[in-house]
Amino acid sequence: MSSATFDLLHPQVQKAVWSMGWKEFRPIQVKAIHQVLEHSGHLIITAQTAGGKTEAAFLPIISKLVGNPQPSIQALYVGPLKALINDQFERLEKLCEALNIPVHRWHGDVSASRKKELRQSPAGILLITPESLESNFINYGNQIPRLYRYLEFVVIDELHSFLDNVRGVHLLSLLARLCQATALKPRIIALSATLGDPQAGCRFLSPDQPDAVSLIDDPNSQREIKFGIRVHLRRSLNDSEKLIEPRLKPAEALQIAERLTANDLQSESPCRKENTPELSPSIRKPGYEPDDELDEIAEDIVHNFVRSTNLVFVNAKSTIEKLAVKLHDRVKMEKLAADPFVVHHGSISKELREEAEVQLKSDTPTTAICSSTLEMGIDIGGVQAIGQVDTPWSVASLVQRLGRSGRRDGDAAIMRLYVREISPHFGSGLTELLYPDLLRAVALTRLMLEHWLEPPDIDRMHLSTLIHQVLSCLKQTGGMTALRIFETLIQYGPFRQVTKQSFTELLKSLGQKKFIEQVSEGELILSPLGEKTTSSYDFYAAFKGTEEFIIRDGNEDIGSLPANHIPPVGEHIILGGRRWRVEEIDAMAKTVFVSPARGGKAPEFLGAGGELHTRVLKEMRTVLSERDEPPWLNENAKLLLRAARSTALKCGVIQNDVLLMPHRVQWFPWVGSRGLLTLKVYANTLSVAHELDKLSITYYVDSPEVFFNHLEEIANSSAEARELARFIPVRAIQKYDDLLPDVLLDEANGHDYLDLKEAKDVARQALLAHRQAKTH
Repeated sequence: MSSATFDLLHPQVQKAVWSMGWKEFRPIQVKAIHQVLEHSGHLIITAQTAGGKTEAAFLPIISKLVGNPQPSIQALYVGPLKALINDQFERLEKLCEALNIPVHRWHGDVSASRKKELRQSPAGILLITPESLESNFINYGNQIPRLYRYLEFVVIDELHSFLDNVRGVHLLSLLARLCQATALKPRIIALSATLGDPQAGCRFLSPDQPDAVSLIDDPNSQREIKFGIRVHLRRSLNDSEKLIEPRLKPAEALQIAERLTANDLQSESPCRKENTPELSPSIRKPGYEPDDELDEIAEDIVHNFVRSTNLVFVNAKSTIEKLAVKLHDRVKMEKLAADPFVVHHGSISKELREEAEVQLKSDTPTTAICSSTLEMGIDIGGVQAIGQVDTPWSVASLVQRLGRSGRRDGDAAIMRLYVREISPHFGSGLTELLYPDLLRAVALTRLMLEHWLEPPDIDRMHLSTLIHQVLSCLKQTGGMTALRIFETLIQYGPFRQVTKQSFTELLKSLGQKKFIEQVSEGELILSPLGEKTTSSYDFYAAFKGTEEFIIRDGNEDIGSLPANHIPPVGEHIILGGRRWRVEEIDAMAKTVFVSPARGGKAPEFLGAGGELHTRVLKEMRTVLSERDEPPWLNENAKLLLRAARSTALKCGVIQNDVLLMPHRVQWFPWVGSRGLLTLKVYANTLSVAHELDKLSITYYVDSPEVFFNHLEEIANSSAEARELARFIPVRAIQKYDDLLPDVLLDEANGHDYLDLKEAKDVARQALLAHRQAKTH
């Protein structure tokens, strides 16, 4: 152990380190100890999961605190998840138990008596979520200066999870208010395992002086990676009660791809009875349920995950439950001595989650079938491998989940990625036959191996969160002038992009909607409706739970869909295994009225599942155009990739992103979610009939000239983002968007969700390719 580093620590901390059996510090810990104890300024520490970041931050912090105890919280740790806070609490309590530094935690599962003890005798280190910190301001606003009077440090764990979202700007606002209430500027130390753009992290922590933020990374953090992609075909969504669609093997899917001609691929449904007779459905026998792709995945998981501790991440909670049932059934069928499978996601009870966590930490082999709740949660050092069912939406998520394995020295990080694609069927469209989820899996993997991560978008306006914080400030103080609120939240807070004029319009709207009112002295106060809103437990979170729109056919409720998945009137959705046409959207009643769709292809709608970066789409196109077959693809994945490439070559999408077909044009712009939404909005504004799927936009036009004229209109459009934003199908996306005046909501949506430059660029590129083709 480096004596120069060890000697910097307080003698009591040195003794604690020796008593815990430490032989040496890791490189990031050495750097952090020197940086914190010998220098000033904010700090970001990046290293792989289980790389020693927590100790890197807290060893120097407790060396500062142990010799200078004060009657206040002196170090504040902010984490995104309760499970993570609980785990870090145990680690810090063990580290601090001999140092007389109290360690506290505050979240919804901590008892009221524990919280009362902390309020009465604040001291030491507090671990908290942003929402619980908000509850401090709401419920104990006048005690904030006393509770945090001697605050020296703020540690933000999993920094990447806060960078480009509502919780992040909410946290920054709370920290700015904390600094103003205490007249202190505590030092911030941020920790992250997956930081795509460290400079964006610096701007997040210190927008005025990002260059003053120091960066520490671990040069020795690379581990061996063992990675494999497996493909499973599933039946189409049109499987009825009477018929069973065939579920082909990947080799059969390749045979169909090789048999289809360029003329076949001009059709909206290339697979027909005369060219693919093997796709004819069979009669469903009473009581018979055919096996499906989850049975195959469950079989593979049982054979590879039962003898060790593992995590299997699944994108959808409904799939978690279905897979768990199949795993339990297979354990019984194979008569295994013990069932190692547990479930962990946010919709099950706290008790069940905690039972699963205890089992994962035990010496008994356990595999959790989980959502993102364990992506950043408890420290399970013995995780051998990761399973991932369905392709993630970002490289960052893939890296974060892979990093949960191989955390012991010398262990490899292991992942088995299970990709599910729809088996070819009579209704298959061109995009389905390109197997987009497999393309995305291959693209994400290649980008991960190149060490590329999505850069965070930290420049959004976040007007909904600003409304939340205005209401919070008034609840905390009982009343403030408009100027004081502006200074607190905008001038010295994180909402720097909001002008005084926009802020004035926002306050007027809150007054008109009866959430605030102005008293004779000039102060703004909460109205009865504002008091009711801020008194709700739901108010602590600036983000909203997924807002659902009811989908209704006449008087019959078909189901529900998230607000940001609702297409505009005239387009189609798939729900309950049936196609529906959107007839009317009642935003106030959160209801979408539909009718059965007759004929045509009902595509998947924009944004189903997550937001994709343009770099990922470009990489998907590259994967489609190349011939190599990576060794980390299993044989079925290689067969399906060959099928996708065969189809792409025949339809011409490799040579030309624009495919001209009878009465329609199918355009593959290869842009991310923001660019695709912008193209969609342009079509809405210009009343061009269109539909979107996972890779393309299909325009229903009488001739190719109409389409290319539309591209000219996009390329030469002078419309501003706020003007186009009026045509976003569902405009109120964030929690308090309904309280914004229309002009501000359109300004925010245009700024936050549209990318005019990218849309115009791809339109010009398509036009240029068209002109060049005409001259040859």
